[in-house]
Amino acid sequence: MNSIAAIPSCLRLLFRCLQAFVCGVGLCFSSVAVAQSAPSEARIGVLAYRGSDQLQIRWLALRDYLNATIPDWSFEIVPITLSSANQQIDAGQLDFLITNPGHFVALNKSYRLSVLASRSQWKSDGTLSGEFGSTIFTLKGSGIATLKDTAEKSVVAVDRNAFGGFQMAWYEFDRAGVDLLGGDQDIRFVGFPMDQVVLQVLAGKADVGIVRSGLIEEMSREGRIDPEAFAYLNTNVTYSHPDRVSTGLYPEWPFVAVAGTSQTLKNRVTLALLQAQGSPIAKTLGVTELWSAPVPYHGVLEVLEAFKARTARPQIESPWPIRLWFGGIFILALIAAGLIWQRLRSISTPREEISDPPDKAEEAGLTRRERQVLALVAQGDSTKEIAIKLRISPKTVEFHRANLLRKFGARTSSQLVALAT
Repeated sequence: MNSIAAIPSCLRLLFRCLQAFVCGVGLCFSSVAVAQSAPSEARIGVLAYRGSDQLQIRWLALRDYLNATIPDWSFEIVPITLSSANQQIDAGQLDFLITNPGHFVALNKSYRLSVLASRSQWKSDGTLSGEFGSTIFTLKGSGIATLKDTAEKSVVAVDRNAFGGFQMAWYEFDRAGVDLLGGDQDIRFVGFPMDQVVLQVLAGKADVGIVRSGLIEEMSREGRIDPEAFAYLNTNVTYSHPDRVSTGLYPEWPFVAVAGTSQTLKNRVTLALLQAQGSPIAKTLGVTELWSAPVPYHGVLEVLEAFKARTARPQIESPWPIRLWFGGIFILALIAAGLIWQRLRSISTPREEISDPPDKAEEAGLTRRERQVLALVAQGDSTKEIAIKLRISPKTVEFHRANLLRKFGARTSSQLVALAT
């Protein structure tokens, strides 16, 4: 009787064990399913030179292509700027970068970046191009036909550290003997989006604009501007590019991996990028950003080194040009002493440096300040130099310069000096 009574108890225990086993198996499968439904995330920082909204539209197809070809990873496009990228990398917010080659070279000095591929783009004439430049433009009828004609004109760009948006163009100006950073031009940096550079020139708020090549063509396709409203400077530099280009050509943007990104993921992303051109998935999604093996960036380095050498020189408008690499505290003290001596000399003996020009100055009925401005113009000083020596604002200098031009009936500073002497 005891053994018979014990049978149901054993069966009940066996049944409970089977239940626990089945539940455990079910939990394992459900955990796998959850893991498969939540892929790992990878963030791609892209330079938002046309603004965040345009960025998402432009790079949506590439994001979807990577998500489709690497399904266990979820890729996200993250806007970056020239100034924000460092902080985003430091904070671990980025796994990959897509930016201009000048920005990449600058970042690579501080971070261990790996170029996975270089970009090529389909152009309006049906060709595939892996190079770009800068476009320097003005309104038609402005009277500005060459780079030298920009003297005493307003020039607008996005940022002095923008490669296609300024530094390429600066390099061409420099080779033509025109110093954009210390000459007579009124240079203004307006920041992103770059579209506003085009719109300011179109509205007459600036005489000359500098943008990366292809932007004017893009804005034209969007129906926002008529490219025939502009005249383009220095376009004889190259005839081999479908876009309007005013500079030499440089490699297109690289796709870069940030240090710490999984090597396996880097390999898979590289393979997907290189296969995009022949991929039916990429074609279906409308991917226009195609990729090839990394290209050399020697030309980019040449521009950046020249720009660094120019901006490292002491600027007239900066009385304390502090640069650690100048050579230590002793040399810095000597430079500071020299600047102080020049400032004291200009204050204490202004009549020695700012003597009134003879002859026709008295006949024109000039004020004392106008004579001083005229004397410095005759010496070849720029507006900023005159402002510092006379301790007045650049706007006041321009006011006196305009009065001098009117009183002597001159159109340019050169004519003014010739008529006055």
